Amino acid sequence: MSKNRKAGKVRRRDRLSRLPEPIIHHILSFLDSKSSVQTSVLSRFWRCVWKHVPALEFNQYYFQDYSSFRRYVGKVLSRRYPLNLRKVSFLDRQLRSEGRDDSLVIRVIRHALYHDAQRLLIVTVNDMTTPDTYRFSDLFGSISSCNLKTLELEGFDLDRGFGSPGFRALTTLDLLTCLVACDQEVLEPFSNFSCLKHLSMRDCRGYESSRLVDDRSIRIYGLELLSLTLDSVEFDKIEIYAPKLKCFSVQEDVEYLRCSLSLPSLDHAEIGVHEGTPVSVEDDRESITLQLISVFHGLRNAKSLKLYGVTTVEVLSKFCELLENQPSPFPKLESLILDSKTEIVPYKLVNYFFKGSSCASPNILYVSTPS
Repeated sequence: MSKNRKAGKVRRRDRLSRLPEPIIHHILSFLDSKSSVQTSVLSRFWRCVWKHVPALEFNQYYFQDYSSFRRYVGKVLSRRYPLNLRKVSFLDRQLRSEGRDDSLVIRVIRHALYHDAQRLLIVTVNDMTTPDTYRFSDLFGSISSCNLKTLELEGFDLDRGFGSPGFRALTTLDLLTCLVACDQEVLEPFSNFSCLKHLSMRDCRGYESSRLVDDRSIRIYGLELLSLTLDSVEFDKIEIYAPKLKCFSVQEDVEYLRCSLSLPSLDHAEIGVHEGTPVSVEDDRESITLQLISVFHGLRNAKSLKLYGVTTVEVLSKFCELLENQPSPFPKLESLILDSKTEIVPYKLVNYFFKGSSCASPNILYVSTPS
């Protein structure tokens, strides 16, 4: 009896270890690499399990000093088995002036691409000045990959080396707080990403000769693009041609909300004016409204439309008379989502969006912005 109980305890204690190895590796892939390596102390079975995990995540936040972080990354890369990777993440919050080592991230990138990583995330601190940003050409150089599908960059200087033909297989690109080199009047940074389907740009700005500029235009021509998100992308004008685009989201200060749009397949659109936009003066309000109307015409093929941001709804509500005299640019609109702290939205505003629609029973959803 006692032997059976003891055997039962052993089986219960070892249940996780008895899972199929691919499942164990998949579970560990959700942990950062430091936690994954720490499982090696559990038992003899777990001693080398982490070496098979198809994901790496190096986070400098978990280390007291940069030198220990550097040593740790080097040991993990040299000791793991040479197996293909699904995802590699490298999060470095150290400034170059504080001892950041660019050779470390270069080693991580090369290891990831050499082992056919499908997703690569590189994050660094960026105070929107060029001296402390990673330069794309310095880190990626002439490296190429036919397997990399998703690239996420934060705090990068997207210099002339960005858009290398070596990443033609890329389908998803996410850029956060990045600087775009302005070496031309009209920028086309994504022209070589012919397979790109999902693009996100947030808090991105242009620079020239170590100086931030906002008087250049950026052109996004994506023949395969399905979704596009623009948030605080400070350029003089944004030109977008995406014949297959289904979802488009834009949030900007009104001074940068100047878009030339050609989106014949658009299904869903989201548009907002940032809270910081000055709308206290009547002339400013009218200017904002006219600017939004111009953008609405570029979104005319949308079947659903969301206005988010309190300012967006409030400004349009102030100028119902102006909107009432304007033809609605939405012949296909079926649903309207209004994001507002006020529950009452003028009928004339709603009528502006739906009066040109062929939809027999339009759907209206009111969403109050949380305080």
